[in-house]
Amino acid sequence: MPRAGCYDARRRATPIMTLRTRSTAALAFALLTLAGGPLPGPSVPAARADVPVLADRWSGPGSARPPFKKILVVGISRNAPARRRYEDLFVSQLRGREVQGTTSYPIVADLEHPGDREKVLETLLAGGVDGVITARLVSLEDRKEEEWAEAWRKEVETVVPIRAYVAESLQSLPPEGSLYGVEFALWGVDSGQRLWAGRSHPVKIKKIRKDANLLVQDVMTQLIFENRL
Repeated sequence: MPRAGCYDARRRATPIMTLRTRSTAALAFALLTLAGGPLPGPSVPAARADVPVLADRWSGPGSARPPFKKILVVGISRNAPARRRYEDLFVSQLRGREVQGTTSYPIVADLEHPGDREKVLETLLAGGVDGVITARLVSLEDRKEEEWAEAWRKEVETVVPIRAYVAESLQSLPPEGSLYGVEFALWGVDSGQRLWAGRSHPVKIKKIRKDANLLVQDVMTQLIFENRL
C-alpha cells in the first residue's frame, strides 16, 4: 500500500469511484495525508446501464500536478455537434481551474478531411499549448464491452506519443451509429506522453450529447482528485 504522496506503479486501470465514495475518499485522502498514513483506493460502483459516467480509469507514474497553463481539447468524432459540445464543456471547466482551455474545432473544423495531418498537428499544438485532453468516440455497434475494455487497458498501458495517437485516430474515425464508448486522456505536450486516461460505459449517442455535462464533470473530478489538474 503506498504512503501519502507516493504513487503505486502497480495500480493500473481500476474501477471508478461513485460520487458518494469519491467525496468520502477525498476526506480520507486529506486526513491520511496529514497523518502520513496509506492512501485509500477507489471503490467499485454498481453497474449503470446507458449512463454517461466513467467506468474505468488509469493513471501514469508520478504524483506531482503538472503546471499546465494552456490545454487544448480535441474531440475525435465524425459527430460534429457532439465534438463541439464536449470541447466547449471542457474549456468551461478548465476556466474554473484557472487554466486556459482552447477548442480544436475552430482550427480543424472537418476531421474527416483534415488535409496534411502533420501540418494539422503542428497548428493544433502551437501557441503555447502545454497539455491536451482528448475525447474519442469508439463504435460499440458490433463489439462487446468486455472486448473494448480489454483493448483499452492494453492501449493505455502502452507508450504512445500524443502526435501518433491523434494522427492514427483521425485515420480511423468510427462510423456513424447509435452505441458508443468514450475514451478520455490527458497528455503532456513536452513529454508527449499520456498522463491519465478514462473510459465511459457504453452509451447511446443521444445520451452522449444530452448528458455530456455529467461525463465531462466526472472526468474533471477524477483529474482533480488524482492531482492531474
